[in-house]
Amino acid sequence: MLSTSTVPDQLETRSRRVDRSVAVDLVRVIGVVAIVAGHTWDQRHFAQAGLYTWHVPVFFVLTGYLWKAGRSTRDELGRRSRTLLVPYLSWLVLVTLVWTTFRALMGDDLDTRTLALLPLGGDWISRPYSAFWFVTCLFVAAVLMRWLERLHPFMPWFVAGVGIAWCIVDRYPISHIPESAGTAMPALAFLLAGMMLRRARDTIDRPLAVGLVLLVPAWWLGWSGALETLNVKGGNLGTPLLSVLMACAISCGMLLVAESLEHFIPRWGRSVIFTVAACAIPMILLHTLSLAITERLGYPSSKWTFLIAYFAPLLVALVLRLTPAKRILF
Repeated sequence: MLSTSTVPDQLETRSRRVDRSVAVDLVRVIGVVAIVAGHTWDQRHFAQAGLYTWHVPVFFVLTGYLWKAGRSTRDELGRRSRTLLVPYLSWLVLVTLVWTTFRALMGDDLDTRTLALLPLGGDWISRPYSAFWFVTCLFVAAVLMRWLERLHPFMPWFVAGVGIAWCIVDRYPISHIPESAGTAMPALAFLLAGMMLRRARDTIDRPLAVGLVLLVPAWWLGWSGALETLNVKGGNLGTPLLSVLMACAISCGMLLVAESLEHFIPRWGRSVIFTVAACAIPMILLHTLSLAITERLGYPSSKWTFLIAYFAPLLVALVLRLTPAKRILF
């Protein structure tokens, strides 16, 4: 029989397991590694064919997988503003200050053109802001999903289809809607894939086998060149419709494989994964600043610039998590 002191402890532990999934956070960690590697070696085959086929869509799939039913659009707007827009604006200011100061120390002129484009965000701004589009796109996609699903369950599918068709016909206009609000439309397809996986999850008895069946062939189609890679930021969805399905299959398969293997991860490993995953947003928004600085200093893309771009933002994030600034930066 359990003592009365043990029951609350078990309930608390169970609650933490419900709130935090080591498998989901493991996929987040892998996704961040892939994003940093993709931006470090963006012209290499292994980055384009092996990473760009899934490394951004997977975060939208995870959002769909963790989707909470029953919230109002107003509630979604408030939550996403706190968790996405506030960090976005905070890091935008900090990165601008650091980059402007660095350029001044290097004797460069003030980059007034980039500064003038900052309010447009999205595909309008490049390094050191290359990854900022992701946050606003995810924000718009989540709020749009909530509003559309409350109108009618079919509406998210319809708008996602319109967004995909728009990208196929002419991706330039949709990708240049400010703050990547336009690319949020096709991004709904990835959220829907995650939501479908969540609904079907209880029926999947062998997640490892199903995950590998989804992951390996889909990844190989991209690696071999049979299907084109994606660049969601630019509205490039690769081979019409098929590349979107490929990205969904890779992302869902990766999540199922992670869930099937998570019980092999020791307690210390789980703690590391949780901690690093909590730093995902700062790492995504800071790593292109690191790459811009090393590039300006004349260092070519290498394993060393990758390590700097990964661990420097991680170290900054770990330190800032210990300060009151974490309220607006995470």
